[in-house]
Amino acid sequence: MKIIFDYNRTIFDPETDDLYPGVLDLLQKLSAKYELFLISRNEPARKERIEKLGVKNCFSKIMFVDKKSQQLFKRISGDAKDIIVVGDSPGDEIKIGNQLGFITIRLKMRKFAAQMPENNDELAKFEVTDIGELENIISSYEK
Repeated sequence: MKIIFDYNRTIFDPETDDLYPGVLDLLQKLSAKYELFLISRNEPARKERIEKLGVKNCFSKIMFVDKKSQQLFKRISGDAKDIIVVGDSPGDEIKIGNQLGFITIRLKMRKFAAQMPENNDELAKFEVTDIGELENIISSYEK
């Protein structure tokens, strides 16, 4: 199984300039079982920040992009059938994941928590308010 994580406001809280509580432990557990990918907008000093946070080794690949796209997500997924996308923005990674038929999990915290999906493409299969809830959802898809 491959799991694609959004960076900002999904695992990283820009308001505290740190990972959300429990993220490092969760990523370490998940990376022992699954292939993890991180997608981040290409912003100054973000690469260095990710290295300092200690999560770099949890991911098979970290991609810095100007814009998230279906092509990028397809390239990550390859021929894998079980893909999970974890993000906070209904109109961004959740929408892309849904359009590609992936399992989507929306983390509803802080800035985008109140943002309502505009259509079915933006409606995540699962919504959680605590990153700790991810492990049970993800493990339910183990084969």
